[in-house]
This record gives sequence, structure tokens and C-alpha cells, in this order.
Amino acid sequence: MDTWKLLAAIRGPVDTLFEHFENMSHTAACRTLLEMDVFDKLPLDGSSITATDLAGSLGVDKPLLIRLMRMATVKGPIAEVGPESYAHTPYSQMYIVPALRGLVKLMLDEYWPPMARMCEFLKEDGWKNPESETHNPYTFAHQTGGKSMWEHIDQYPDRAQTFNFAMQSQTQAAMPTVAIFPFEAELGKFETQDDTPLVVDVGGGKGHTTFRIKELCGPIKGRVILQDRSAVIDDISEPLLGVEKMKYDFFTPQPVKGALIYYIRRCLHDWSDEDCVRILKVVADAMEPGKSRLLIAEMCLPEEKADIEAVWYDMTMMTLNGRERTKGDWTKILDDAGFNLKKVYTATGSNYGVVEAYLK
Repeated sequence: MDTWKLLAAIRGPVDTLFEHFENMSHTAACRTLLEMDVFDKLPLDGSSITATDLAGSLGVDKPLLIRLMRMATVKGPIAEVGPESYAHTPYSQMYIVPALRGLVKLMLDEYWPPMARMCEFLKEDGWKNPESETHNPYTFAHQTGGKSMWEHIDQYPDRAQTFNFAMQSQTQAAMPTVAIFPFEAELGKFETQDDTPLVVDVGGGKGHTTFRIKELCGPIKGRVILQDRSAVIDDISEPLLGVEKMKYDFFTPQPVKGALIYYIRRCLHDWSDEDCVRILKVVADAMEPGKSRLLIAEMCLPEEKADIEAVWYDMTMMTLNGRERTKGDWTKILDDAGFNLKKVYTATGSNYGVVEAYLK
């Protein structure tokens, strides 16, 4: 039995219903404490700090701080070690890790408002699945004025940086799944030179996955290329030895022709089926038949009994017209874009997979 089902059985139907309200209040308290810099001010040496000292160092109202800390200590992540006295725990220390802090801010500042107003949007829109990048729960809640989420966030450098940090945390969490596909074994079947385009990581963010792919290619000669939007590439500070960085919009013609692998990781779930077909047709135009292959690294949902990780991701993607997909969904999209699905590589205990496809 899943843990949440066991807890629900213990609490009973009414208390389980009230858990919605508990979680809403807890989320609000933690996000407020994060903005106050409370997590940064709690001692890291295992000692505690009083509400008086904490409020004084932060310049905030003590009664307000105490009320917020009640919620953050009842359900965690902070420990209450005495009357109006608090300490870090391993769980609260996660809020000071830059990438995870970015993920919390992204989820609560960007996606929570459209989640809260999703019912309102869908009702006004006639209960239709969101399919437009400029007309969806996100653009409705944030009142973007006809701009997509990407265009809207790019107007605010701090929010764009938060997004990049958040993507870094997700990349790190899923990094073990990069090795699902045997890069060295498959690329080793070809004769390559230093200028051979081995892998093009399309929409590869800040390059952490691209660098890992470079490592997984082993001694094979050739180029490993990271592509993403200008704002993302310009924000990369790490050297990424052996990886070429290239500014690129994946709706425009692909400049790297005939690569052995075109790799798209955790990008297509942001887009509707129609947009995915557009993106993949651009890739198809750059591929060399019989030689190039497409790898899509995404969740591959089961046809039934999906787990909580898969469905909360899917609900998040719904806010901006994207979705998580089943193998059947991927087969249909690939067929419409001119591909045949050959194989889905999976890892035990993970929703992540790698969809391998070739030109028809």
C-alpha cells in the first residue's frame, strides 16, 4: 500500500479531506519564511535561536514570525526545541540549497497561482484541455497579456534565474536516468572523427546533462553540442569541458545537420501535441536517414495506476498547455512528425524513460 493510502486509512475520510487545508496553510507558511530569509538565519551548527533574536536579526514582527513558525514546526521542516526556540533539521536545510530553493520558488510563485485558478480557467474555457501556449491557466492567472510563460518570465531576470536554478535541481535529481541509454555502445558502432556531431542536446538548459552525456560517450571522437535559448546559454558560468554551447530556438531550422543523436530531455512535456510535432519536424529535417536517431528523455506514464510523482508533474504541465505522456501518446506524436518509435528504454522504479525513434 502506498504511504499516503495508509495515512488516509488511519486518519479517516473527514480528516483526510481536511488535509487539503493543512497543506495549503503549510505551503503558505514555508514560502513566507523562505522570503523572510528565516532558513538562512537558523544556525547551521545544530544550536537553536529564539524568536526574539530571529525576529530582531530579520527585522520582522515577532508575533507574525511565531505564528508562521508554529505551522513550520508542527508539520516541519523546522524543529521547535523549546518555547519560542527553533533549530534546523536535515529537511529545513534543503531550503538553503540554491537549486532546491529555486525549485520551491518556481513551483509556488509561477505554478501555484494557476493551480489555484485552474478550475476557474477551465470552466470559463468550456472544460477543454489547454492546448495554447498563450491561453492556458498560467497566462490566465499571471495576466501575461498574450505572452507565453517563457516570454513572460524572460521579462523578469530574477524569475528567469530562479527558473534556471529550478531546472538544475530537477536535472540533478534525474541525473542517474541519463545512463538509461547506452551512449558509448551505440555511438561506438560508427566511425567518427573529431568534427563528427555525435550528440546534439536540444533545449539542454545549463548543460549538466550534456556534460554527463559527454562522459558517457567515453573515448569516442566527435562533438557534443548543447543548445538552448540565449537567456539560458548566457547564464551558464561553468566551463563544461568538451561541450560546445550554441544559442538556438527549437522552432527554427536546426543548424547542426546529420548528428548521430538528437537528444531532447524534459522539454516536450512543456508543449502541446501540436507543438511537439512542430518541434520534431524541425529535428527530422536535420537528420540523416538510416544514420541519425532521435532520443526523447521524458516520463513515460503507465496506461493505468500512475504514481503521485507522475500525476503532479502532469497537473503542473497542464497549467502551461503541456503534459506528461504514455508510450501510446509518444507513438502518435512521433508518427505525425515522420518518425517510427523503435524502443523505450526504462529504469526500474522510475517513471523516466528514453524513447528512441528513427525517420520513416
